[in-house]
Amino acid sequence: MGRVLGIVYRCIATHLIKKAGRSRKTAQTGAVTLIQRFSSALNLNVHFHMQFLDGAYVERPDGSLRFRWVQAPTSAELARLTQTLALRIGRYLERQGLLERDAENSYLAGDRLDAGPMDQLLGSSITYRIAIGPQQGRKVYLADTAGV
Repeated sequence: MGRVLGIVYRCIATHLIKKAGRSRKTAQTGAVTLIQRFSSALNLNVHFHMQFLDGAYVERPDGSLRFRWVQAPTSAELARLTQTLALRIGRYLERQGLLERDAENSYLAGDRLDAGPMDQLLGSSITYRIAIGPQQGRKVYLADTAGV
């Protein structure tokens, strides 16, 4: 998870620094990340909540730092970032032997993972389905707790 977080951080940081008109050698940005392992339905859903600076710090000739604000990303920029992240994370997971590329399709398939007793539970969890009992296979009811 730490390696994937590193990929995500570097990709977004590079985007912000380039948008500020600098390079990774001449500017820095920062972020705070919370790794969340479950969704509101308590199903397995590992994801990152990241707060990035909205710009980059650039060192001036006198050694002081200046913050260079950048505009929010456009829809096109977000689409490119998403595509880049998917490719880089997919390549990393493939190199680790966690995913196997399907030659006939452009997505990655996890066929190499050994089947285990938790597979059905994990599958139900990530598809928001009830895993066991008389309601098995039915969609999980999600309560909106935003207004609570």
